[in-house]
Amino acid sequence: MSTTNNKIRDLLVITEDRENNLVFEKNVSVPLKASPLPVRCNVYRPLSQSANGKFPVLVTYGPYGKDIPYDK
Repeated sequence: MSTTNNKIRDLLVITEDRENNLVFEKNVSVPLKASPLPVRCNVYRPLSQSANGKFPVLVTYGPYGKDIPYDK
């Protein structure tokens, strides 16, 4: 019997959007306590960070995937 070792790939892509003054981090891996598999999320944060580094957070969750527009 063969054993497969499927390593979880890092899919993180970071893009700076200077026009809108933000950094877009696509596919950030977030570890879970109850699973060896991570959850992947997209993070938008300000390009110029303040001294304390704290920002409000908005979170959305849906059953159809994070990269599917809601209007379609």
